Amino acid sequence: MHFLLRTDYEAVRKRGLRILSKTENIHVARVNASRSTEEIGPCDLVIVAVKTTSNADLPPLIAPLLGEQTMILTLQNGLGNEEFLAQNFGAERILGGICFICLNRTEPGVIERFDNGRLTIGEFRGHPRPRLHDIAWEFKRCGIVCRVTADLALERWRKLVWNIPFNGLSVIAGGVDTAAILADEGLSPARS
Repeated sequence: MHFLLRTDYEAVRKRGLRILSKTENIHVARVNASRSTEEIGPCDLVIVAVKTTSNADLPPLIAPLLGEQTMILTLQNGLGNEEFLAQNFGAERILGGICFICLNRTEPGVIERFDNGRLTIGEFRGHPRPRLHDIAWEFKRCGIVCRVTADLALERWRKLVWNIPFNGLSVIAGGVDTAAILADEGLSPARS
């Protein structure tokens, strides 16, 4: 497993990666991090986990990672991400994922996790194939709740509807983050 780290590279190389939560703190001291995708080379699976505002940067970043059978799984919020990747790399390679996670990157190499999350993954086009179930199994093997969907578009819309109360509550409460919303009985849509 390789990680492309641009802004956090130095911090992660020096101190590793930390994931902090209410129930456990995880420290990965040695992370296989690279500054460029050329250093990594072709992979079986590329996971895209950048903000969509960085999508224009993806074509030159992803190209060195592609082999003949490489799959690309986008774990980005919003609509149109799979279409963008399909246009640049071919629809056959593209998988989509929806993340229901409650976390914040608080500093370089440090992530605070406020609640358990889950993934839903699906094919960009067509019904789930064995490759999708293999990827879901790998996530599950790592302790990540992951399910396969036959309707990725429906799941994307469900995620957008789920985000609506958090976005509105954050604004109404003066810009608080998801952790504060979940911690406040009066604000938390998860407890409604």
